[in-house]
Amino acid sequence: MTENEKDTLEESPENTEEAVETADEEGFEWKEPPAFDINHKEDCLCEVKITIPVANITSALNDVYEEMNDGVQVPGFRRGKAPRKLLEKRLGKYARSTVAERLAEAASQKLVREQHVKPISKVEVEGLEDTENLPEDKDLVYTVRFETAGKCELADYTAIELEKPEFQVEQDDIDKTIENMRLRFGRYEPLTEGAAQDGDQVIIDFEGTIGGEPFEGNSAENYPYILGTHRFHENMETAMKGATAGTETQAEVPFPEDYPEKSLAGKTADFKIKINEIKRRVLPELNDEFAKKVGHETVAELQESVRQRIGESTDSHMKEMLRDQALKKLVDASTFVLPKGQTRQFIEGEYNSIVERMAQQHVPGDEIEAKKDEIDKAAEERGLFAIKSMYVINAVCEKEGIEVTEEDFETYARHLASGDEQQFELMKQYLAEEDVRSASAYRILTDKAMDAIVAKASIKLVPFAPDTEEEKEGSQDA
Repeated sequence: MTENEKDTLEESPENTEEAVETADEEGFEWKEPPAFDINHKEDCLCEVKITIPVANITSALNDVYEEMNDGVQVPGFRRGKAPRKLLEKRLGKYARSTVAERLAEAASQKLVREQHVKPISKVEVEGLEDTENLPEDKDLVYTVRFETAGKCELADYTAIELEKPEFQVEQDDIDKTIENMRLRFGRYEPLTEGAAQDGDQVIIDFEGTIGGEPFEGNSAENYPYILGTHRFHENMETAMKGATAGTETQAEVPFPEDYPEKSLAGKTADFKIKINEIKRRVLPELNDEFAKKVGHETVAELQESVRQRIGESTDSHMKEMLRDQALKKLVDASTFVLPKGQTRQFIEGEYNSIVERMAQQHVPGDEIEAKKDEIDKAAEERGLFAIKSMYVINAVCEKEGIEVTEEDFETYARHLASGDEQQFELMKQYLAEEDVRSASAYRILTDKAMDAIVAKASIKLVPFAPDTEEEKEGSQDA
């Protein structure tokens, strides 16, 4: 709007834009429907030539001028009584621009609703650059370009074969879990006789020098160190093993060439170590008293509880493993047509995630830059798998008629609350938030879709592999 056009408006909250917005809420009625010349191109690109007949421009201009007349106060005229010619002269550019915007918006809605062509990217428009000078006696013709959703041709997931390791809870599994519980309840007690060994806590004084000169962080007194943790250099560990309380030992510690502290890189330090005290961890006896400490009446009840917990943990792990296996096989077997822009966004998202994780792990920036090609490759692989997985999940949900219900949200909230009723109510409130609800809905859809795939796939039992067992033990310790 020009300054002259603004001058015609009365200084009140009821202005032309508000009047137009009110009219927009009432919808748009076409005098003659627009024509859509739709051209689907490669990589999910869509180009649409839109032709809006001039009759709609005439009608829309009449509506806009009436709205303006009711919404503005023109000096010398009562509200709603200003001549059309005067409005055209003073507010013509704004009126034409408003009409073009309104017609384009209405045409876009009609395109999506009736032609089932929905943009998933920013829409590029050609031909609406000068809407203030919109011709009033010609059809409005312009072109829009955008990406549409990709396509997934699902493979037959009833033909997928999944491998499920056979697993039974053995007594050794129960014993190892209970032993870890005893370790957590263990306490270090002074060792009166004997030498230091792995697992012992040694209380030490140490002092290091390079060429006879001290350096920053070279010494400490009464420092507690657990042998076998390898937080110190292996030469220091070796020097302390077998030592007894009150003795002194020494070790040479070479600093690597790439050591972060440049003043120490490539040099060798001489450490003198005094063993002040040795403590050994004493574990509680496995009896009913210990069982009561961890919430059970007897050792037998404790063992049965551990057996059930290992079984439940393993079942949950196996369920996730089968889901992951099924998704990978289905993605590999299906075919896709993917939008380039959306695919690029997924890859960039994975790249940023990898870099952010490396930064959180305090990886130096120059090292991250040096690994850029490696990161690019990993990001591309993960990004492609992520976008293909999304289209697979959507296709399965459509085929199986899978939807998210309120009952699903409630079940999900209970799962997150882990049985705590108060937490359950808080989780329900949290999941009701718009952004959280949307993300949670997709997660629920994914789980339901994967369960449907696994249920229809064939499952082959295979021997329990050692690496799977290590994963299981790790989950138990946690």
